[in-house]
Amino acid sequence: MLRSRDMGRAVTVRRWNNAAIECYKRGCVCEGCFYSDFFEGSPQRCQMKASVLELVRVLGKPDVEIQQFIED
Repeated sequence: MLRSRDMGRAVTVRRWNNAAIECYKRGCVCEGCFYSDFFEGSPQRCQMKASVLELVRVLGKPDVEIQQFIED
């Protein structure tokens, strides 16, 4: 089965919403995301990463702090 290289298509973005901000804060890493179980076993894929990238491109980064973990 061939996989498409595109991440999906983001429709017109208007604003940062809570789901997009959470995805941005996670670094668009799907593992452990609330929605990852929803798409498991489905032929559809989550399009949030594509939406987040488009939001950053069009509107810039959201005004949120990202937690950074410092290990000793």
